[in-house]
Amino acid sequence: MSPYRLLTFGELRLVDTGGRDVRVPRKALLLLARLRLSDGGAISRDDAADFLWTVDDHALALTNLRKMLSRVQTMQSELASAFVVADGRRLKLADGAFTSDLDAFDDTEVGASTLVELCDRGFLREACDGIGVIERWAESQRLRQLAIIRTRLLNAASVAGMDFLSLRKAAYFLLDRFPDDNEVRDLVTGAAGSPPSPPAKIELSVPAAPREAAPAALSRQAMSFAGPRVALLPPAGHPAADRDFNLSTALVDDVAICLCALRAFAMVAPYTAERIRGSHDKAGLLAKHDITYVIDTRLSQQSLVMQIIFVPSDSIIFAERYDISEANLAHSRRGLAEAISSTILSTLSRNEAARVDYELNPQAYRRYLMGVQQMNRLTLPSIRAARRTFRDTLKEREDFAFAYGGLARTFTSEWILTARGDTELLRKAEEAAIAAIAHGPEIASSHKELGRVRLYLGQLDESLEALENAERLSPHYADAISTHADTLVHASRPREGLEKIERAIALNPLGPDEYFWSAAGASFFLEDYETCIAYVQRMGDASCAYRLLAAALAMSGDKQKAHQYRRKDMQENPQFSLTQWLAVVPIRESWQKDLYREGLTKAGYEN
Repeated sequence: MSPYRLLTFGELRLVDTGGRDVRVPRKALLLLARLRLSDGGAISRDDAADFLWTVDDHALALTNLRKMLSRVQTMQSELASAFVVADGRRLKLADGAFTSDLDAFDDTEVGASTLVELCDRGFLREACDGIGVIERWAESQRLRQLAIIRTRLLNAASVAGMDFLSLRKAAYFLLDRFPDDNEVRDLVTGAAGSPPSPPAKIELSVPAAPREAAPAALSRQAMSFAGPRVALLPPAGHPAADRDFNLSTALVDDVAICLCALRAFAMVAPYTAERIRGSHDKAGLLAKHDITYVIDTRLSQQSLVMQIIFVPSDSIIFAERYDISEANLAHSRRGLAEAISSTILSTLSRNEAARVDYELNPQAYRRYLMGVQQMNRLTLPSIRAARRTFRDTLKEREDFAFAYGGLARTFTSEWILTARGDTELLRKAEEAAIAAIAHGPEIASSHKELGRVRLYLGQLDESLEALENAERLSPHYADAISTHADTLVHASRPREGLEKIERAIALNPLGPDEYFWSAAGASFFLEDYETCIAYVQRMGDASCAYRLLAAALAMSGDKQKAHQYRRKDMQENPQFSLTQWLAVVPIRESWQKDLYREGLTKAGYEN
């Protein structure tokens, strides 16, 4: 047996018996993988050159191949081993050149669970650049591997030897590519104890025998499934105990199984969901995998917070908190999973019109998302850049309600940050919010923006009415709940406002800074200055709340820090006038203005 082993899943490597890397050029490793999976272990020099070098000049590719083969020959001489044999115009894998992790797919005794572990790492995952001949070839091989897993998964003897988690993982890998494969779907839901649906065979465009299958015949575009793709992310957060994490993971697994049986959409594979959870570029991965909905799950003490995010508009269309204490789940975990799954299905059904609209206008949604991302920072340059983006979106599609709502938000945000009482900004915001409702009366965010601008216009009752409409349309819409809370504070009902904003934070623990800013304001007017300060400190960028922080620090007796944050605020807003601001800020009862004036005066602001 050869002392060398070619590893192709995850990182592409050639290692010796001690697991040490053998120094081999990357393209030579790709050639070894290609030869290992080619009929007879051989390909022509022309095919090898075109495979490894995507250039218009074929002669140049052949020259590069000759140079690489010369390096490989030198390496083989040094190792006293043969890997590639040049036979005339063909390249051939030397007999017994190496063993490989690919051998498992040729060994009929290897079960599906072992093959799933390999696929979990991704065939040539780190060796391909995602485009070109090599990636297309690698993708055809991945689909061939899935076809082999399917065959072994459906084999009764193989399934009998698999634990349920391995079976579930294998099924997800298959259903990620072939959402209409009801035979696999019934297998995993039946194994989980739920009644399987009537068996229905489908024709997979995946030949099991030929090693070099045509990529076009195996592509996802060849499938007829046209429903949305859904990513159910594994739980994140900080559980009170390991037992809570295990219970929540088991509950999410049960939800995944129930969703798998619904057949209304395609669930992405667990590996993909885990990559999305841990990625710093979630938006990029969501776009790459064409994901329409993200079901985000997070642990908070003995609760599991679940959010459904409609990716095209970056909007949370559902959120709820579930008790996952051991006592609650001991006898009802399966029932709770089925109830959660039913809620997810009904939520996605209600949002179907929005999904279809996105399918018809993808570019408008993408541009709108750029504006949303620019609004993540509450600074004047970011807000004004977002306004330009939303206006560009409306030039492309003049009836796009989400863009009108975003435009309204830029005007109200600038009004707050500049603190000059510019009524023209509020007039433009109201005009945009009304247009958003006219073009999307069923969109909760449109009503939320109208409620927000009417708050700052001093129309508190009208603001509350618009926000009640937003919550009626989407009872779990944390942004609307947050804005509603802010209006209650301005309506001199700070305790009700704090209770409501705390609910918004519970539904969206990683929500925007505005949530904590609103909670800080409510706490200030309840004269709980330490809590006010703590909420401001939870903000990612607290610069917009420096004025409130200065007032709270002054009221708590820390004049030195209060003056420090007053100076920072004045650097951001050198034109700020305490008298002018208090004259325009919409607060129903005078005691609130008196309290705020006292805090700001103690912090060093001048009337």
